[in-house]
Formats: sequence, structure tokens, C-alpha cells
Amino acid sequence: MFKFYSVPCADLIENLAGSLASIKFSSAFNLNDPYELKFNLVIDPTAQEHRKQYFKNHPSDTEEDFLSWQKHAIKHDGYSWYAEQQIRNEIGQSITLCSFTEGNNSNLMWSHYTANHTGICIEYHPELFEFFRTLDGFVGIGNIIYADTPPSVMGLDKLNIIAEKIMFTKQSEWNYEKERRVILRSNNNTDFIQIERKYIKAIYIGSRTPSDIVKRILEVCQNSDIKVYYGITMGKSYEVSFSEHKEGTGYMRAFWE
Repeated sequence: MFKFYSVPCADLIENLAGSLASIKFSSAFNLNDPYELKFNLVIDPTAQEHRKQYFKNHPSDTEEDFLSWQKHAIKHDGYSWYAEQQIRNEIGQSITLCSFTEGNNSNLMWSHYTANHTGICIEYHPELFEFFRTLDGFVGIGNIIYADTPPSVMGLDKLNIIAEKIMFTKQSEWNYEKERRVILRSNNNTDFIQIERKYIKAIYIGSRTPSDIVKRILEVCQNSDIKVYYGITMGKSYEVSFSEHKEGTGYMRAFWE
């Protein structure tokens, strides 16, 4: 699996692939899609189970309080929307997540996630995902399901069932990303999970990556099992292709201005 990175400075390479290698997990509210964790709540206030759930959540309330809630939920269309936001916030504030992708030759991915081909893409060994499973707070790993409408969840569904549906569903427009997502339980805005370098298989350098960053990558990967490749835009097609680094070899990586 692969992960794309923008690299604003060469010093960051040590944190991505050096002895201090780590992977960033972020709150869903920090991601670029404002529709993250969106879903449609299906709620029937007259269902008997809602009465049980209401008094479980409000043990000091009276029957009159419950009937007032029930009447409000039936008459006000905005109630379901408000309840959705409460659930969404509760889930969003209790997890961090990290995204990977199946391939590394998507021009769109290089453009969107590496600051227009000036960053890098790292390939990880499959064993990395087994490592994630051993972490405290591990929630799940799964491929994103792409759909034209948000998932529907029942108002009486358990929170973990709701979370599983909404954390692994995104709008169909994103299907080119072929995303696999890792979820951790966390109240932090951002988590940096340190990993061993043995999980890093290769680094792919963008065709516009600055020379100081390229130099630092080669230094960090020297005397390691991490392979280095250059993104090549030259050739007879639009496809992003790669050439493995070899000492003393020059690479025509991109068009010049």
C-alpha cells in the first residue's frame, strides 16, 4: 500500500523514513472532505425501544418529559439533523484516522497530495497493517466503500455499528483514490505513530521534487533496504512512470520552464 506526502522541508524526511519514522493520524474534522462521517439517520420516535433508551439516558426524567421529547421529534424535521450532528461529533472527536491507497501512478493523487508532484509517495510492506492491529486503541482497517448517497443508520443502532458504517463510506467522486483507512480510538486532534523502518519498502520521488529534498532522501535511505524511485513524466503517454535510483545515473524527470 502507498501513502502520498507533501514535503515542505528536507528535514521532514527523517520523520517519514529515517530512524524517527512515524505516520500521522488525524481527526476526521481535519481532512479535506467536509462530508467525512456523513450519514442519514432513520429514526422512529414512536418505537418502544426509544422509550427504553430515553430513560436509560435520562433516568431522572418523567413520562411527561418523554412524551414531550417524542412530540418534538415527530413534529420537527430538524430533529434528525441535530441528532446526526451529535452522533457525528461524538464519533469524530473520539477517533483519528490515516489513509492509504492501492497504487502510486495516479496523476490526480500526485497533484492533490504532494503539492503538484513536489512531494513523495511511500510504499509500505503489508506487515505494517498487522502492526497497527497491535496498537492500543485500534478500531479497524478497511477499504472505503464509494456510494452516491450517505449510508443510512437506524436511530437505535449501537454507536460502534454506526461508526463502522460511516467511517468506511465516501462519495463516489472519490473512488479514484482507492482508499484504505486505518482507524484508532483517540481524543487527540493529531497522533504520530512511530514505526520501524522495516515496514518501509520504497520511496517514490515526485517529478518536481526540489533537489535538496531528493538529496536528503538519498542520504536517509543509504545503507538501508528502502528502494528509491524517480517519477518520470517523459515518454509517449500521460502515465506517471518510475525509474529506480542508481548512482551515477541522470534522470529526465520533468519538462523544464
